[in-house]
Amino acid sequence: MTKQNIVIEKHDLCVPVEKKFWQEYSDIILNNATAAIIAIDNKERITLFNRQAEHVFAKKAKDVIGLPLKQVFPHLADHEHYLLLALHQQREFKDTERYFCPYTNKSGVFSHTVTVVKNARGQIGGAIWLRRDLTCERRLQQEMSNASIQATVSQIAAGTAHEIRNPLTTARGYIQFALCQEGKPIATYLKTALQEIDQIDRIITELLSFFQPREDGLQFININNIIEDLLGLTQDTVSLSNIRFQTSLDKNMPLCLADAAQIKNALLHILRNAMEALPQGGTIAINSAYDSSKGEISITVCDSGTGIKQEDLAQVFRPFFTTKEMGMGLGLTLANRIIQHHGGHIKLESAWGKGTKVSIYLPAGCR
Repeated sequence: MTKQNIVIEKHDLCVPVEKKFWQEYSDIILNNATAAIIAIDNKERITLFNRQAEHVFAKKAKDVIGLPLKQVFPHLADHEHYLLLALHQQREFKDTERYFCPYTNKSGVFSHTVTVVKNARGQIGGAIWLRRDLTCERRLQQEMSNASIQATVSQIAAGTAHEIRNPLTTARGYIQFALCQEGKPIATYLKTALQEIDQIDRIITELLSFFQPREDGLQFININNIIEDLLGLTQDTVSLSNIRFQTSLDKNMPLCLADAAQIKNALLHILRNAMEALPQGGTIAINSAYDSSKGEISITVCDSGTGIKQEDLAQVFRPFFTTKEMGMGLGLTLANRIIQHHGGHIKLESAWGKGTKVSIYLPAGCR
């Protein structure tokens, strides 16, 4: 036996040892993952069911490996079998969040990543699904957000005191002045005082809108209908201001569980900002779209105005921050708060001299 043969024999002996090592290593990773991981082959049979999946779905891997997925989860509707949708329709998704898990009949926040598995020839060999429970994480984020809310409330309290004191002082002064004008017309003074009181009423109304939408106000609504109603209400104003609306509304828009009045209020604030950004006229584009892979509705409002300066972008959602002479600085703050209460978020993009784009994202009711 030559030296070369000895080396080859050693190499041959090392291959199965190395393969066994990596197999055990991958098993350790899979079984200690915080995500529930299930994989199926191209015949819909379960090939992987990690330890977290056993814990989440209350089933043992030894009892389900090799069985058809539908046999293991027979109570699910076809559209709830994420692995089968990926396998047969190539409907992959990454980090998609859902607020209800049909596999466990539990509410919460669950993140899903589903990927098709292909072999070296590009043929589909199966699919793999990672499911993470983010409920506790989101609760912690909410608690941290509550601390931020308390800071915001403090800002609002200080700002409100200032905003209300000014018109109150003016109203008091005009009323006192009117009382001193014996035998003289006092209607002008009282009218000014009334205008200041009306301003106080507007501030209070805006602040009341800051509270969470009532549960009894929630209903399944069509976002497109809300947009069309708002466009109808503002049509006369934009016509006089030489502003044109361009709309593109998704005809396949599902219903959304929301407080219609609150959503309309949030959209109105954003639309009003866009209109005020066009004192000389211009274009406002309003689009709606539905992303079925994310279960998410989006509404975008783009204006062709002057935009927002870079140094102001980080402050646009702060209460009482405004660059307008007559603005109170609550519009975007209130809109953002309303959308957050509905489980959504707002994204604002702007560049000085290039207009502003506001995007609203809401979870779809899928009804």
